[in-house]
Amino acid sequence: MQASNQIFTLLVEGAPYGTEASSLAYLFAQETLKKHNINGIFFYQNGVFNANHLTNPAADEFDLVNSWSKLACKHGFKLIICSAAGERRGVIETNLASGYQIGSLSDLATLSLQSDKVVQFK
Repeated sequence: MQASNQIFTLLVEGAPYGTEASSLAYLFAQETLKKHNINGIFFYQNGVFNANHLTNPAADEFDLVNSWSKLACKHGFKLIICSAAGERRGVIETNLASGYQIGSLSDLATLSLQSDKVVQFK
């Protein structure tokens, strides 16, 4: 496969605030989409907090939760959270932000098999 047609899957394990993992993943996704494709982003462990629509950043802070939603909508890739990690952290169907869906580790495996590269942000 040519470098300009590579497909990426991102694995995000950091919360939207308090660590750099999610914001770095977001910046990486933006740059990657300039030349490549992303088939999905899987949020695992504390990364599931990226899907919580109850997150309310201050007016002068970057809204990472909604930014992920907009980026995925614009480029047509999936935002999947791990169901078990979400349940442990209170991120369930009723408080999912727009564009996110609940899945399992088998979804991560499927995305990985359909990708040229998997990049983890921890």
